[in-house]
Amino acid sequence: MNNLDYREYYRRNLPHIQPRGATFLVNYRLAGSLPQEVMDQLREEAEQLEKRLLLIKDPDERLTVRDMEQRRLFGKWDDALHKTQTGPFWLKEDRIAEIVAASIRYHDGDWFDLLAYCIMPNHGHVVLTPHKKSNDADYGLNQINHNIKRNSAKQANDILGRTGAFWQHESWDHFARDESELQRIIKYVLLNPVKAGLVEHWQDWKWTYCKFDL
Repeated sequence: MNNLDYREYYRRNLPHIQPRGATFLVNYRLAGSLPQEVMDQLREEAEQLEKRLLLIKDPDERLTVRDMEQRRLFGKWDDALHKTQTGPFWLKEDRIAEIVAASIRYHDGDWFDLLAYCIMPNHGHVVLTPHKKSNDADYGLNQINHNIKRNSAKQANDILGRTGAFWQHESWDHFARDESELQRIIKYVLLNPVKAGLVEHWQDWKWTYCKFDL
């Protein structure tokens, strides 16, 4: 199997669960955007969570605890990105943010349905629903993420006159369990610049998109 093919579950440093037909929140961050000690702490907490989940026998309780704890860990990850004073902030430049936005939009309506995105100075959030291919196979998040990252990294590095990793290799993703959670996710993405203190109203942030009128 190709590493970019659809898989319902796989794991690298993080677990990735991709039910067919689901809508996902996908989060990208720039390479080197968080200090190593912060990453080590978050990774340790994630590993402890996985060990704790193995001890929970009831599947419904295990799912509830996983969702709650993953939201907590994601909140710490996102808050750290807002507060960090180190690492690159290349996405603050309009010409770089436009490249990323164009890469996100490129396969909208083809590979996936794009519901929302927000590009922050050192990371980005995307909400999308993968489509099926002509052979009835699914477009996997691996393939979608690889395409967005590869295309934007090449162009951005050319403009910045640099080489090497632009994006952190692994992305964080989470699928919406129901319509209510999806609405909360979209609002979270749109309000990210407000939470970070960059604007008062989400509509004032240039690099925010939502398919729906809110």
